[in-house]
Formats: sequence, C-alpha cells, structure tokens
Amino acid sequence: MSTKTTSPTSLLRIDPDAWLSDRSKDWLWKVFISFWILYILAPPIMLVFISLDTASYVRVPQGITLAKYELMLQSEPLISAMERSLWLGVVTMVVAPALGLLAALSYRKTSYKAAFVGAMILPLFVPGVVQGFSLLMLFKQIGFGQPFVSTVIGHVIWAFPFAFLVILTSMSTVREDVLLASADLGANEFETFRYVVLPQIRPGLISAVIFSFVLSFNEFSRTVFLQFGRNTVPTYVFAKLQVELSPEVFALAGFTVVLSFILISVAIAVLYRSSSADESH
Repeated sequence: MSTKTTSPTSLLRIDPDAWLSDRSKDWLWKVFISFWILYILAPPIMLVFISLDTASYVRVPQGITLAKYELMLQSEPLISAMERSLWLGVVTMVVAPALGLLAALSYRKTSYKAAFVGAMILPLFVPGVVQGFSLLMLFKQIGFGQPFVSTVIGHVIWAFPFAFLVILTSMSTVREDVLLASADLGANEFETFRYVVLPQIRPGLISAVIFSFVLSFNEFSRTVFLQFGRNTVPTYVFAKLQVELSPEVFALAGFTVVLSFILISVAIAVLYRSSSADESH
C-alpha cells in the first residue's frame, strides 16, 4: 500500500487561498478591517473632530465650533507655511507625473524591464532622512542655495516612483497590436501617443497628479533638511509641537486630513471608473 506525499515544491504551486477555510478567511478579513479602522482611519478622523471641538484642550468632542480654524487663518507664519506647501505641491504634481510618464514610455522600449523598474522605484527604499541629508550635503558642496528648488527636488524624488507605478499600471491596458495598427495607418510616434496612448492612460495620469500633490503636501523627513528655515505645513506643525499644543495646530491637522482624504478619494474614483469602463468593453 503506497501513500501519497506532498513535496514542498508542490505546496508552493498551490494557491494560498486554498490553504484556508472559509471561516479562517472571514476571521482574517475582520481582523484586517479592525486594524485598518483602529490604527489607520481612526487617528486622523479623531484629529478632525478635535479641531471642531469647543474646548481648547484635548478631550472627547462635545460640541462643534470653527474657532480653531479662525485662529489658524489669523496666524501669519501658518498661512505662509500653507502657501509654501501648496506651491511645492503644485510644482511636484506637474514635474513628477511628467517624469513618470517619460519613464513609463521608456519602459515599453527597454529590454531590461526588471532592472529598469528597480531603478525607477529605488527612492522608495531609501529612508527619507537619509535622502534629505544626502541632498543637503550635495547642495552645500556645489554651492546651491535655493530653498524652494532644493525642496522641490526632494519632493519630486519622493513622488516620482509613485507616479511612475500608477502610470505604468495604466499603460498595461495599451495593447501592442493597437499601436502597430496606428503605425500601419501612417501615424508617427507623437500622433500615436496623442490619439491612442494618452486617452487610455489619462485616468492613471490624473491619479498620478493627485497622488504627487498629496505626497508633496504631507512630506516631512526630506523637507526638514532642505527648507533652510522656511516652514511647510508638516515642519510648522512639528516645530509648534516642540513649544506648545496650540489650537490652530489641530485646525491645520484637521484641514490637512480632510484635504488628503478628498484628493485620494478622487484619485481612487478615477482609477475605479477607468477599470470599470475597461471591463465593460
């Protein structure tokens, strides 16, 4: 009588989904959702409610007022930091997606695709503190002293890999036979990109723009080395917290959370609508 043995190699070929029972899957899903709500969603939402509370100290919200937001609008250093963050975000959301688009187009032509993707997403694996400090040393060595441009470079390096991956994902929907058909009909590379590729990747491009803005607006670890004393929203909050827990800081945090949630929701909606349209076709 022979018994069947399962080798480790054959186990690796089995779909991991088959390892778990339906009850285990349901339990793991509930654990994940609980973790996501408790540790990811709840803290920023709590800041929003505290920013609207009537008390000037931290407590369970018992009323609604915009007093903290009025104080925020009266603080000139805070408004200056917000304006700087907005300008940095605007420049980053133009430059990073543009570079990401060029990289995604280059990816289709290179023969070393894995190495190319690895090189493009390398900034994701470099700690922000290390990246910011190294840029600071570089700029000092070459005598470059433009705070705004220096910070933009740091933000673009951080946002670029995300923009590249989002656009590259959208680029995967572009079929090679469609591009060949466009060339057969006499279209040059620019015309093919404008009339064939761009309409298909536009949702990914829009999402990359939004993600780049949010990443720049909330960036701290690189900015703190490159700002040269000119605060952005995250560095202003950090500096303020070293002195006191002032009401306008809660208002600023609440505003940032709401703005980020709205922009991320728009980006996800654009991508979801695009994927739904592709499936319907």
